[in-house]
This record gives sequence, structure tokens and C-alpha cells, in this order.
Amino acid sequence: MKALNYRMELPDKDKQYYLNLQKGFEGEVLFDEYLQRIEIESFILNDLLFELNHSHFQIDSLLISQDHLHLFEVKNYEGEFYFEGEKFKKINGVEIKNPMLQLDRNDSLFRQLMHSFHLKVPIRAYLIFINPEFTLYQAPLDRRIILPTNLNRLIQQFDTQKSTLNNQHARLSEKLLSNHLTKSPFSKVPEYDYNELRKGVFCESCGTVMKEYRPVIVTCQKCGKHENTKDALLRSIEEYKILNPTKKISTNTIYEWCGGLFPKKIINLILKGNFIVSGYGQWSYYQ
Repeated sequence: MKALNYRMELPDKDKQYYLNLQKGFEGEVLFDEYLQRIEIESFILNDLLFELNHSHFQIDSLLISQDHLHLFEVKNYEGEFYFEGEKFKKINGVEIKNPMLQLDRNDSLFRQLMHSFHLKVPIRAYLIFINPEFTLYQAPLDRRIILPTNLNRLIQQFDTQKSTLNNQHARLSEKLLSNHLTKSPFSKVPEYDYNELRKGVFCESCGTVMKEYRPVIVTCQKCGKHENTKDALLRSIEEYKILNPTKKISTNTIYEWCGGLFPKKIINLILKGNFIVSGYGQWSYYQ
């Protein structure tokens, strides 16, 4: 979606979907920085997707400690909100999906998943509001709700617990990862045509087409961001692979994809150093 956002005019609905995905991802990354500060022995698994009895559910983060599994639903909401019974609303009265109901659903399905593994492990579920600009009025007295001001205390509480991991914890971690689905049924990628996509190398900071090339760095003329030439080229190749999974990678296709920014000699050198060549001469391509 990020690559498509650079290379085509997304319809308003798809644009909003992309922005919501981006904001949610940023929130999960921010929360992961908190989890990385935990000093006790633990396994941390992120962005898990499971299917159980034809129901799909996602776990934003999971902390495996000695005696418990800690399940986290992370929300990067910004602004003022309040609970009204079972309803969750913005301060202007607009109702949105109640994250507590989502937490309860994921908690229930995850417990059923553990039961299917024939495991009885205490599970604690938390709803994390990660954004420091989030305010919640009429918050229920529920210890599962963690506000931005409570995050440091939550991490400190984890570190007061005794936790020594063993092979059983490792096997559980491996089993969860092996059951994780790599393709999400929730993905809503709009249709697109390769020929209609904008070609070029796009600045990661502002999305502008980068036009200034030097052997070592490329520079965005709008925001001034510098990026290593190799990194920018590999990033563009990765976008090509994601958006064109059935097309072969060659020096000429990447030259066109990057809008002619990089000389073919540089592209060929980077491809040879990072991919496996197949075929010969003009029919060669990279995998």
C-alpha cells in the first residue's frame, strides 16, 4: 500500500485505509520499543495471525514469560475518547469499533488455540493505548486498559516478576510461529496496472520523486533527505517485487522502474551482488 501510494492516485477510501494501516503499524513499533526494555527472560512475538475454526484473529504483540502469556492489543488513537456502556466514542459523539470487544474476541480465540495445543497456560490480555496525545474519559476501572501514562509502570511490573525460560517456552514460541499465517485475508489491495504506475525512486520521508543522483547518495530536492544509493536501489527493487510478483527482474526492467535515475551499470552491479542470475546474455534475469 505504501508503494502504491507513491505510484498511483489511491481512491479516498483506499487512501484512508492505507493511512490507518500506517498509523497502526507505527503504534505497534512504538510499543515494541517499550517491550524491548523488559529485563526478565522472555520471548516477544509480534504481529501474529491465526485461524481457528474458520475465524481469523490477529495478536499485535505476545510476551511469553515463565508463568504467563501476555497478550497485547495496541491502539494508536489520537485525541479525546470516552466509553458509554458497551460503546466507544470520539469526544464529538461519533461511535467507533469498541477496542475492548476486539480484545475480548482475540483473548477468547487465543485461549481456544492454546486448548487445541493441549496447553494450560495463564493468559493476561491488555488493551494498550500507545499515543501520548490520547485522552480517555469515563474509563472503566479495568486493569486490562493501559493508558500512555501507565506504560512505564507496566514495564516495571513485568521486571518485578521471576521469569526463567526453558525448552517448553521455546517449543511454544516455535509452535505459535509455525501456526502463524503469512498471508492475511484482511488485506485490501486495490487493482492496478503496471503501465499506469508512476516510475521513479520515491523519497521515504515525503514521497517526492528523487531526481538528484550521485555515486554514493541520492538526495530529495524537496525535503533534503539523503539516502545511500545502494539502499535506495534495493528498496526500489523490493517494491518492484512486491507489486510485480510474476515479472522477472532484469537490469532494463529496474532501470525503467526507477525512472532512469540510476545508470544501468550501477543497477547491474547491485543486482549481481544481491541476487542470483539466471539465463544468459540479453535473456538473463535475477532471482
